[in-house]
Amino acid sequence: MAASTHVAGTTTAFTRQESGRWTRALARAKASWLQLPFLAGSAALLIGSIFLPYWNIILRAPQYPKGLSVDVYVNRLEDMRSVREVDGLNHYIGMIPLTDAATIERAISLYAIPLIAILAVASIFAAGWWRTILRLPVVIYPVIFVLDLFGWLYYAGHSLDPTAALSSSISEFTPRLLGTGVIGQFKTEAQFEVGFWMAVLATLLVIVAIVLDWRKRQGPNES
Repeated sequence: MAASTHVAGTTTAFTRQESGRWTRALARAKASWLQLPFLAGSAALLIGSIFLPYWNIILRAPQYPKGLSVDVYVNRLEDMRSVREVDGLNHYIGMIPLTDAATIERAISLYAIPLIAILAVASIFAAGWWRTILRLPVVIYPVIFVLDLFGWLYYAGHSLDPTAALSSSISEFTPRLLGTGVIGQFKTEAQFEVGFWMAVLATLLVIVAIVLDWRKRQGPNES
């Protein structure tokens, strides 16, 4: 009987403790309602960006008067006709196929991007610095994308196969991340696309929410 009473008391105490945690979390969310539209808007922009191109590069040469245009999404490449043409040209200079780059990033992006968006919105229930920590992935995401893209461009142009047919006709290079450049006989034009700018806007909205939270946490009753 004593053992049963102890177990029942422990269960009741645990239930009360969990109930108290949820009550405090809901109270924090209610007190921070002004941040929610920014976080929800950021999440919508970030998830929506998955379906739009982040970066585009066009290769122009006399034999391709319309240019070869490749759109880079977080999980795929388009237009595949241009991708095949570019890969065929890259083969002669010993450059890796476009589809071999960022395979891990493309595989996890459809899960990672919604996850960081959800964490940012869920941060409204967190206490203190946990709010900022849960929002930081959204803030740094566009920077990570740019660094990763630049890293792959650098690797592709500095890992040329020396046994390729035309390897001796071109030196190591880094394709332009932004603006115009030259690769062999090709002129390149690169720019960030709407998906990337949606991610940047999502970052700005989260920064606004972080600033609002920092100001609120300077108040006397914040926990």
